[in-house]
Amino acid sequence: MRQLALILFIAASVSGQTPTGYTPLTSSERWEHYVHKTFLSPGLYFASLGEAGGLQLSKDPPEWGKGFTGYEKRAVTVYATYAFQYTVQDATAAAFGYDPRYIHCDCKGTGRRLAHVVLWSFLTKNNEGNTRFNAPFIAGAYAGGMLPYLWYPGRYSPFKDGLRDGNQELGITVGTNLFREFAPELRRFFGFRSAP
Repeated sequence: MRQLALILFIAASVSGQTPTGYTPLTSSERWEHYVHKTFLSPGLYFASLGEAGGLQLSKDPPEWGKGFTGYEKRAVTVYATYAFQYTVQDATAAAFGYDPRYIHCDCKGTGRRLAHVVLWSFLTKNNEGNTRFNAPFIAGAYAGGMLPYLWYPGRYSPFKDGLRDGNQELGITVGTNLFREFAPELRRFFGFRSAP
């Protein structure tokens, strides 16, 4: 709870200035972003299948069994978790006029960029370019964490287990944004060139 209060304090004190070159999403761009992220991204399907494989190996939950039927339930549940998370996040962001994308840093220096990654995992811009606390991201993380436990075996708690999964999703998103922020350097380091 203290961390959330600190983030809110920092968000309140951050300048509302728009980053250089920031352009809010149009309605059609917003819809395209949601559809691509939720339904058309191959990475989401690979992540769902991979995570389901880990759950299958650990037999979580054991009531779903070991065979293909158990794997199928796990894979569908993982995908549904992400799809529900993105739907809640993007629908709420659209209602508030908030940007659902990660906003890259205009700053220089590794330390500043690392601080930006952490901070801007919990902040976003609204349609006017003002800095706002990213409540839609928080809502999506916890909604996606809680929903699947509605069809899990009865010994699981949508609130307790879902809250834990929502907390984990917040951390995973910081890691994902770290990759997004430093992706150009990683591409150069590993010898990948941008398409012309």
